[in-house]
Amino acid sequence: MSGVMNRFQARITAVLLLVVVVGASCAPAPAPLTRDEQVAQIVAFVENSRGHEFLVEPTVTFVPDAVFQQHVLDSIVSAEPGLATDEVAFKALEWMKPTDSLYQKYRIAFGGAVVGFYDPVSKVLEVRGSELTPYRKEVVAHELTHALDDQLFGLNESFGEGVLNESQLSFLVAVEGDAVQTQRSFVASLPPLEQLQSTLEQLSFPIDPELLTVPIALLSLSQAPYLQGPQFVGGLGGNAGIDSMFDRYPTTAEQAWDPAKYLSNEPAVAVATPPADGTVVNAGTWGRFLMTLVLAEGISLDATVSPLTNGWAGDAYVTWRDGASSCIRIDTQSDSVSEAASLSGGLLEWASRHDGATITSVNPTTTRLTSCH
Repeated sequence: MSGVMNRFQARITAVLLLVVVVGASCAPAPAPLTRDEQVAQIVAFVENSRGHEFLVEPTVTFVPDAVFQQHVLDSIVSAEPGLATDEVAFKALEWMKPTDSLYQKYRIAFGGAVVGFYDPVSKVLEVRGSELTPYRKEVVAHELTHALDDQLFGLNESFGEGVLNESQLSFLVAVEGDAVQTQRSFVASLPPLEQLQSTLEQLSFPIDPELLTVPIALLSLSQAPYLQGPQFVGGLGGNAGIDSMFDRYPTTAEQAWDPAKYLSNEPAVAVATPPADGTVVNAGTWGRFLMTLVLAEGISLDATVSPLTNGWAGDAYVTWRDGASSCIRIDTQSDSVSEAASLSGGLLEWASRHDGATITSVNPTTTRLTSCH
């Protein structure tokens, strides 16, 4: 009897459980969060991830596509003088056609590809479109990190014009590294389905056919801070190290590509600017990553530095025009004779593919590249 009763009670329990489950499934679903509520959640995530709170509540403005694109193009205007100067080096190294404009290619590269930006001058944070889609959420997390860093440490700094400035590139590696690291953490916190939706959304973006005319070296340079940045800040020891970074940015590409050299504050060896065979257009330091781009014909898919640049100690470059030709000369000093020989060997192979390029030795540890095109 007790067995029958137990089975009967078990059936009653099963029925009651079924009722509970059915009843729960019929309960009204919670109302979806508004866009502002979702943004507030991302703000909280960024604050928790960085270990700081915003001093002033940030505002995220969603802008229609056409208006947003115009805002991006307007912000690019100020880059024209620096790009006009860099154009000589791009042409001298055969990274672009002699008749093309680097500024116009820059406008193509950024005009349609940007989805969000934070301006440390105006303090405006804009996102393209009106809906807070999965990918736009991670863009918001990225740009909010910039906004938080700017409120706490100030990001309205420039270390030089153009895209070939080693100090500015190193600065961008540091700043973008923090934002990308927070962005990746945010994506990892999302449900797998939403992560997949974000990936599919990025793959669905239309590609401007003119993007195929943009020099691959320009695209490689543009992506380098986002690819190398997380590797750099990941070696700083957490938020305390990142916070300290805003008081002392990496000054060379060697530091930006090697956190240990940054932490030890290893400086570059001073190298004299090589002579120009014409009216000087620009001069400065070149750095390991740009030399890597030279060796790789301007192509870098993962922003790593070439082992042929191991032992880089310092360098200097100069550009000039010689009639219709654009010219560049780079002197690179290595730590040892053997490392200088390795770099020289790689550059000799590169020069064999470029008419008008020569590789010579200034001294046993200093290699000179000269190229006119």
